[in-house]
Amino acid sequence: MEDRLQRLIVPWDFSPVTENALKYALKIGAFAQQFSIDLIHVVESGGIFSKGKLNENEATEKLKADAARIKETYGVDIKPVVQEGSIFHTISEYAFDIEADLVIMGTHGIKGVQKLTGSWALKVIAGSNVPFLVVQDEPKGDRIFENVIFPLDYRINEKERLRWAIKTATEFNSRIHMIIPHAADSGIQKKVNYNLSFAKKHLDTHDIKYEVHSAGKGGSFSDSIIKLAVDIEADLILIMTTPNLDFTDYMFGAQEQYVIANNAKIAVMCINPAMV
Repeated sequence: MEDRLQRLIVPWDFSPVTENALKYALKIGAFAQQFSIDLIHVVESGGIFSKGKLNENEATEKLKADAARIKETYGVDIKPVVQEGSIFHTISEYAFDIEADLVIMGTHGIKGVQKLTGSWALKVIAGSNVPFLVVQDEPKGDRIFENVIFPLDYRINEKERLRWAIKTATEFNSRIHMIIPHAADSGIQKKVNYNLSFAKKHLDTHDIKYEVHSAGKGGSFSDSIIKLAVDIEADLILIMTTPNLDFTDYMFGAQEQYVIANNAKIAVMCINPAMV
């Protein structure tokens, strides 16, 4: 397949979840004939995230030591990168500058103010021109992206996310599981059905394996997405982030953060409207 995922970035804060992200990067890279991994550590220039953190020299030395350990452990050369700035901008800017294919970021779940929680992870991702794969656990055994959840709703910006579903399924031989919400409004249901027909047509054109699931009445769509992911032992959930997120979304929760930081610890790939 052309245009494989070859140029990978792993944000690195020396925690176990970033090691899990590295393991995903190594598995993804193994599907490409050639690949590179940049580990980027952001030295915060100010704010609550800078307190008690490493300075640039300390981070550089520690990152070099991790690069040597990774070479010895996994037999792979990685590029250590230390940049000063804000985690909310520097990672996505670096990814854009080097024309990365994918950023693979570890998150600590929904708890903890000073960690990359679901909401803070969403703020790091928002506006990026490069997709983010957000992980909590390490990959399951030898498999990766065998079953992929693809939620569909009434929104019109689905072409880019569908392109990534096809790209993922083609590269990793995935089965796509589309899930549609129950809509009481006939107009919304019509838009959902249109998106479903559009997706089916393109998946059929590329000979992608897929199934269609319907969310039940009541409860949130995000809960239905996670329930399906657990029921079929999904390896990945592929979502589109909400455009024009504001402060209240980050503090009180856009729906995406509950999917990103799901308790089942299933990896989530985030596509931004900025990419469309």
